Amino acid sequence: MLKVAGGKYRSRQLAVPPNGTVPTKSMVREAISNAVSPLIPGARVLDLFAGSGALGIEMLSRGAKEAIFVDRSPEAARVIESNLASLKENAGKVLCQDFRSALSSFDKPFDLVLLDPPYAELSWYGEALTELWERSLIKEGGAVVMEYEQEPPFEGSRFSRIRTYRYGRTKVTILWR
Repeated sequence: MLKVAGGKYRSRQLAVPPNGTVPTKSMVREAISNAVSPLIPGARVLDLFAGSGALGIEMLSRGAKEAIFVDRSPEAARVIESNLASLKENAGKVLCQDFRSALSSFDKPFDLVLLDPPYAELSWYGEALTELWERSLIKEGGAVVMEYEQEPPFEGSRFSRIRTYRYGRTKVTILWR
């Protein structure tokens, strides 16, 4: 179990899928939330590779209007739905599908995209960023938050500002549009 770090659900427990998911540490979720805090109130959030949904739920807890959670694992999708239900949170929508299919189905841009694929899948960072950019799925003034351990290959020159933070072995890069 892990706990929501801040906002209206602060200290509420969240379930984690038993296999293959490593949730973002509370300290890192807190730091991400602080770094993108101006974007959160009323935001439309995409939690791509959602796992437990902790990052997206953190944003809902802090005032995001809507969060869409995408994970291809049926087990992860069930856990996210259970987490949302336990919080009585109706502003979350869970999609159990591959990230490529999900990205091709969206037609409205997001204020904030949380990008945390399995660390071993380095190519997914660049693939997801390219799709997000080419499909205009990041609002002007919005941001993409990437969490990783090894440097993923990605094209960041399209973005107006890039900040990278380090929390032990975990790195977080925020790309502002």
